[in-house]
Amino acid sequence: MASSRDQLSGTLWSSEPAASWLQRLLWRAEAGLVARLWALFARLGPDRASELGARLLAALGPRSREAKAVRANLRIVCPEANEAELSALVRANFAHFGRVFAEYPHLSSLVGADRVELVDPGGLLRAARRRPMVFASGHFANWEMAAGVAVRAGVAMTVVHARRANPRVTALLQEHRRALGCRFLDRDASPAAMLRELRAGRSIGVLVDQRHDEGDCVTFFGRPATAPLAPALLSARLRAPFVPVRIERLAGARFRMTIEPPIEPDPGLGEPREMARDMMQRLYRLFERWIRERPEEWLCIKRRWPDLSKKKWRAKISRNPRLAQVFVREAEARA
Repeated sequence: MASSRDQLSGTLWSSEPAASWLQRLLWRAEAGLVARLWALFARLGPDRASELGARLLAALGPRSREAKAVRANLRIVCPEANEAELSALVRANFAHFGRVFAEYPHLSSLVGADRVELVDPGGLLRAARRRPMVFASGHFANWEMAAGVAVRAGVAMTVVHARRANPRVTALLQEHRRALGCRFLDRDASPAAMLRELRAGRSIGVLVDQRHDEGDCVTFFGRPATAPLAPALLSARLRAPFVPVRIERLAGARFRMTIEPPIEPDPGLGEPREMARDMMQRLYRLFERWIRERPEEWLCIKRRWPDLSKKKWRAKISRNPRLAQVFVREAEARA
């Protein structure tokens, strides 16, 4: 009988579009390396694994091709930093990503009460046992913690996640994520799929801090940025509280999870899309504060703001009429 890993890997593999033999070979090699590293980290305790992951990525990350995007993002987040400070911040950012990577084999133990300090003054997790909510966060500290802690508190959760380009790595990730106890919904699923989960009494968990080229515009660190509106639209439509969640790293592989007060829709805006954009904008103001306080804990290895000096970014924006005019005005203002 095939193992659960083989079954999951096979399902994801068959769902991917056809790829060349070379691409499949590269996928296999990458997944093999990831599996070996996770096997190594699994033999260490959570704290030792986290520390080793930090050391590895602090050394290798700044030399990678992703370093350019990290530096560009952090330059916008920390405009006051000089070049030396920015380089140190880039290293710290990669070190933090290394911690997250090394902690995947330990997810089942990390979501325990002895590893996560829960701050929930409004008792929203307890309320979510009876009333589904939309929990919104970003890639802060170890973002995987949020779903596991909510499930541990008795909340039925469905998490919206993005697949990796490599289906074999996605399979390995999902194998570790099973320890969280939640259901998963592909990010490319329609809003109707999220709607069904909420109507079935399951809360939704979403990470909405990354670039979303099919979305709408919000202001993020003083610049236009793309963000998905579907989670906020569904929240307003179903009157499901739109709840920001913050994860912070305390020390080593220990965390604090804070459940913020819900962001309520403003009925004075009238049009549902404007209400949702306003809700997302208020969420992004929280993101700005959290990132300014701990920029090294924000995963930003992909370019967050379009570079309109490059043709490929102008082409991306032009395909979304909701964005084109905003970014054209931005480019003209900075010219």
